[in-house]
Amino acid sequence: MDGRFQGKVVIVTGASSGIGKRTAERLVAQGAIIHGADLTACGLVGVVDHICDVTSEDDWIALVKAVTASDGRIDGLVNAAGVIRMGTTIETTIEDFRLVMRVNVEGTFLGCKHVMRAMQVAGTGSIVNLSSTAGLRGSPGAAAYTASKGAVRLLTKTAALEAIAMPSRIRVNSVHPALTRTPMADAIVDQLGGSDEIRGALSTLLPAGRLAEPDEIAAGILFLLSADASYMSGAELVIDNGFTAR
Repeated sequence: MDGRFQGKVVIVTGASSGIGKRTAERLVAQGAIIHGADLTACGLVGVVDHICDVTSEDDWIALVKAVTASDGRIDGLVNAAGVIRMGTTIETTIEDFRLVMRVNVEGTFLGCKHVMRAMQVAGTGSIVNLSSTAGLRGSPGAAAYTASKGAVRLLTKTAALEAIAMPSRIRVNSVHPALTRTPMADAIVDQLGGSDEIRGALSTLLPAGRLAEPDEIAAGILFLLSADASYMSGAELVIDNGFTAR
């Protein structure tokens, strides 16, 4: 590893599994000081665990206060916490819709709000929000999730423009992965019936004939966090092996 994140202070939500966990692992390997925020501890060596409900503003205030007290600043934020509930517009209950919007949208909003405020002190920082290819195109059968990821996409662009107008060098970008081999993908399979046939059918939807690996998405996240992406803000990094090109 090249150590390009040596000493950088980064918060990663959803750090106990999937893309968030792999992102935290890669950042630690490159010398970053990682604060993992999730409902359960990630247990990774080199990660400071914070039990945090991303839908709670009080939890975000406490998290930002704890990180700045221990490390003096926040250089990066990865909003990777998320949930999914499958269902068409007609089938989805209001309870499931609200849950998905609270975690995926409100959680991302609160992270941006409180971390951007902390980043204003230094006038610099990088925020990466996890959207999805579902935030770029309609996804029948995933009404709540698609709505939430579309909201994350435009929240990201708005926050990016607001950061520029402060003025500051705070950058805000979104990542749009195709279906990735994570516990969330397992949840989709389970919600659709849990069969091997369904699992195989999901893979055939993608040009590569397989799901993305968390490491492939984490690589894009690290790029956006890094100085290599210094001229990128308000951008959408699509990592989907051509899924949205069709």
